[in-house]
Amino acid sequence: MEIIINRKEIEISRREKMKREKPYVLEKLLKYKNKREKGECTPVIEFIFDYKCNMKCLHCANAKFAQKERSLTVEDIKNISKQADELGLAQFSLSGGEPLLFDNLEDIVKAMNPEKFQISISTNGTLLTKEKAIYLKSIGVDKVKISVDSIDESVYAKTRLDEDGYQKAINALFNAKNAGLQVVVQTVVSHQTCRTKETEKLAKFCNENGFSLDVVIARAVGRWEGKTEVLIDEEDANYILDLHKKYPVVHRDTFPTYESDKGYKKGCCGTVRSILCITKHGDVMPCVLMHISIGNIFEESLKEIMENGMNIKYFAVPNNICLSGEDREFINKYMSKCYGKDLPVDWREVFSEDDLVKQKG
Repeated sequence: MEIIINRKEIEISRREKMKREKPYVLEKLLKYKNKREKGECTPVIEFIFDYKCNMKCLHCANAKFAQKERSLTVEDIKNISKQADELGLAQFSLSGGEPLLFDNLEDIVKAMNPEKFQISISTNGTLLTKEKAIYLKSIGVDKVKISVDSIDESVYAKTRLDEDGYQKAINALFNAKNAGLQVVVQTVVSHQTCRTKETEKLAKFCNENGFSLDVVIARAVGRWEGKTEVLIDEEDANYILDLHKKYPVVHRDTFPTYESDKGYKKGCCGTVRSILCITKHGDVMPCVLMHISIGNIFEESLKEIMENGMNIKYFAVPNNICLSGEDREFINKYMSKCYGKDLPVDWREVFSEDDLVKQKG
């Protein structure tokens, strides 16, 4: 039975692996601390390449995205990869929908340029066989994030509306680990499910098997649009922090990372600074679960879009709580402006001149 001792140990082990497999990527990652101290953004760029999926989860956040004429292509990914490398960025993530359904998955990963980027894939795991895991590793994928919303099979089935997915997802964790992939369990917790025995059981399971546990807090978006009762409260947030202290593999978006630097010592909401999400139609969102477009990659450069995002005052400074999932004032004032509309909503429909660091014009 493998027990992970602390987060520093985990990070050192990962860096040694990265040094062996992708030294150029590690070289860029080691420059992040200095870049952040200078106020530069170092986001993981997540591509929602397509929305097609083999599940219909109750909490799906992509249920209301609008269809547009132009969609991301492999050539677009190559162009974004070039821009990101020139900006010193080092991490890409691919999601959907379900990426393992994409017919051109290998072409997409190659376009991301695995030699220059750490690449992760978010999946529900139901299609991640032993052979598929080995294949992902062979084409340059480093990490898989597998959704397991409960260690209780019956709860999983109700959440995912799937009677057979649970065991497939659990098997996928070990298939990925045995293939040499870094494994992250992603679990969505709401106010109703956070402080439960099942949550701790899942944390213990991950700690014992060497899996990271990424706790994704519920947002009132997608199929939960406007349902603010699912949002966690302060007690829930403290419970997740206590779980992290007991099981160091537990992590969430506002926790500080190993060797955190200025502005990150207490952790912070990662909008723009630590995460950007590019939708199927090129819209760039400041967070995967904040459905506000701060630009479109077909019309502006990645650098220009990042600068625009950092000109919105809520993203320009570190926030110790999640804007889209915990900050009730931000949710009520800004996130609510997206309700009932085709997504994502242009930032100019959400924010006013008073919300900008530097006014336009």
